[in-house]
Amino acid sequence: MVAAPLSSRNLALALAYLLPSVTAHIALWDPAMYGWDPNDPNQSEPVTPLYNLTFDQWWFHGYINEPPAAGAMMNLPSGGTYHGQVACNKALTTYGDNPPQQTGLYACEGDLPAGGTGAMHTSDAWESPNPVDVMGCGIAIAYESDVTKIKPSDFTVITVNYTCPWFKHVDFQIPSDLPPCPEGGCHCVWGWVHNIDAGSEQMFLNGYRCNVTGATGTVALPQVEKSNCTIGSKQPHYWLQQEQNNNLQGYYDPPFYNADYGFTNGAQTDLFAAVTSSTCNRRKRALQTMYDSPSALERHEKRNANRRARVAARDAAEQLVPAPVNASSPLFTAPVESEQERLELAMGLRRGPREGSALELGLGQARRRSSSRMVARKTC
Repeated sequence: MVAAPLSSRNLALALAYLLPSVTAHIALWDPAMYGWDPNDPNQSEPVTPLYNLTFDQWWFHGYINEPPAAGAMMNLPSGGTYHGQVACNKALTTYGDNPPQQTGLYACEGDLPAGGTGAMHTSDAWESPNPVDVMGCGIAIAYESDVTKIKPSDFTVITVNYTCPWFKHVDFQIPSDLPPCPEGGCHCVWGWVHNIDAGSEQMFLNGYRCNVTGATGTVALPQVEKSNCTIGSKQPHYWLQQEQNNNLQGYYDPPFYNADYGFTNGAQTDLFAAVTSSTCNRRKRALQTMYDSPSALERHEKRNANRRARVAARDAAEQLVPAPVNASSPLFTAPVESEQERLELAMGLRRGPREGSALELGLGQARRRSSSRMVARKTC
């Protein structure tokens, strides 16, 4: 009997199992997750990164038809803190069944000296108490109990943690003015996008059934402002997929859950802020002042210089030769020689030509926008 050919998604998953040492990525683990397997304490597939997928493949991580168990709910205390666990594998969390694996402080573990930094897609030094290269992750909510009725635009980001993912135990502060969820609960998504020089570009997104406990708010969350203003309610980043992206920035210009995109660290307190030209202009002036300050510019330039130095060091060590690039591609991805290599690159299972090669140096200035352009893109 001839076996049926593997689909792109299944082949990618098969590759993940064949390459356990390099497949680790990250998810927010909660029994209310769509795709949660209560019988697998070593579950890892929900951490698979999302890249160049159809809507059905990336929406709710492809698990829209695999809801959590009846009654399972991610409880978000109004005005309080949701204590979550982000990790490369369920086994590293309190939901695993091997206590020695659960004692680590960080989202991913690995051999020294790099530790788990590769899986966390960051250039921060391993065990750093104050990581600066992780770009933040957030939780968004949709006030709809029927998951089949939810659209991507229904979600509003309500909380962000700037140092996520880094430590395994991560806190998300919940706004105090959220309204109660409808009967049957709400739905939430957790999202993360890593920095440009820390692995193949991709996004991470998982879905959950959730509820706001102790909610006293009486006003429904407003529609997300679509004028590119950084004031008011904001959607999660849907990026680098085949369909229904809400962020059209290129492959080398990932969006983040941080101040550049109007997200504060902690509970998002501007959800009900009126978005007017005056508030937008005040925000724009504040950002411009921040980027015009000598100290901010100095930090910006130092950070870019450090990145270029790391890339040059990798080039010297690996003696990589850049491959030609199809600059006309809408996602501007580096070409690969086979379908398997393309899938490995998409799922983060291999180092593409741009990672640590002279190609990074050649495209560096084109990818890194000036401060003024950065401000212009992220404000009204």
